[in-house]
Amino acid sequence: MQGKRFLDETDWLSFFETEPDERFEKGMPIEYQSLTFRFENQDERFVVTMYLGSQEFTLKAVRKKDGSFLGIYDFKTVQHVEIKKDRPNEKELLLIVEAYGDFITTVEITFLPFFSVMVKEHFSGE
Repeated sequence: MQGKRFLDETDWLSFFETEPDERFEKGMPIEYQSLTFRFENQDERFVVTMYLGSQEFTLKAVRKKDGSFLGIYDFKTVQHVEIKKDRPNEKELLLIVEAYGDFITTVEITFLPFFSVMVKEHFSGE
């Protein structure tokens, strides 16, 4: 999956293990489709909305037990999305957010085995 700027329909179906709210539009490049996926793990529910042609990615995470928000992560400058892990008990995404000067920001989102978000700023060395 590395090397592709935008993942394809098969990649997303495999990762989320569900269809988006509105089905993929045949013949339209995936980066120009607004896609919303709803899924869950043992403790949390997630809603991921992507419109990658406009570099947008939003994640809403809610605790199942009491419905409290764990977070809303709303990015408007996503340059690349990569599936880092896609196994039955391991699901992880890497977002590369727009670089500023000599720095680049990455966001690592783990859905399984448990939910976590790590935001890191890296020196690009350029």
